[in-house]
Amino acid sequence: MTRKRSQQSERDHKYSKKKPSSVFKLVNSIRTNGVPSSSLVELTQEHMRNIEPLRVKIRLEEEKVEREIKRQQVAIADRKMAELVRLVLRVKNGEQVRQADELVQVALKGVAGLEKVMKAADCVRLRTLKGVLDVLSPLQCVEFLARIGMRQILLRQWGKKRVCTIN
Repeated sequence: MTRKRSQQSERDHKYSKKKPSSVFKLVNSIRTNGVPSSSLVELTQEHMRNIEPLRVKIRLEEEKVEREIKRQQVAIADRKMAELVRLVLRVKNGEQVRQADELVQVALKGVAGLEKVMKAADCVRLRTLKGVLDVLSPLQCVEFLARIGMRQILLRQWGKKRVCTIN
């Protein structure tokens, strides 16, 4: 049970690292701590007022996706999956093979459901990015996308260093 929980927590953490709301945190961080020559430091109160409704809307969508991910994970890891594992280990005659095939189909439907939720999460991330970019000027868009790219590179480098340290 502990291993299952830790795997689920890890998956939740992987999703949470890519939460759409992290874009809003980046906007605020750049605005308050940015380089003085940065066009993003010049975000006005009007920019922020335009971003706020988007932030609220995206947060609600984010919560909906998180609930659905948890629901799908529970559905996949339910009793039917445990039965499937037991049957696969004890397949002896044709009847058990048929039972195993039925349970495999149930498992595949569960995986398809999880895939659908992950696609919905990608759509929320895309809508978030598009919404923020719609508020920014072209120069601010370029700078913002460059900052996001740099953040991704730094996170990847940090992750690699962390893995090397752990191993």
